[in-house]
Amino acid sequence: MKSSGLFPFMMLLALGTLALWAVEGSGKSFKAGVCPPKKSAKCLRYEKPQCQSDWQCLGKKRCCPDICGIKCLDPVDTPSPTRRKPGRCPPAYGQCMMLKPPNYCEMDGQCERDLKCCMGMCGKSCVSPVKA
Repeated sequence: MKSSGLFPFMMLLALGTLALWAVEGSGKSFKAGVCPPKKSAKCLRYEKPQCQSDWQCLGKKRCCPDICGIKCLDPVDTPSPTRRKPGRCPPAYGQCMMLKPPNYCEMDGQCERDLKCCMGMCGKSCVSPVKA
């Protein structure tokens, strides 16, 4: 009995998909800490992003926005992550084409001042709330 040429191809495709899931990590797992606050400075030239998700960064580093792009940076401790801040998140219009966009926060308490952690077009980030 001859083996079909399609079977080995399907096995390689399945193994490749499983390998990608293993590299990216499961959707419920995340690295400890949060991205350091972005320094307020002018960028003269934007750099190519070093990463698209935390799982592309070595060790405990997280995929974070920096002055001139997105880089793998050492995280900082989470400041009072459970505190909810007043106001509502602004609506997000559209959706980016990235498979797993990076979240720059998970909860309001990770955001500075009165900013809230809200879902945007490409993952969660700290934004000014809409007054209720």
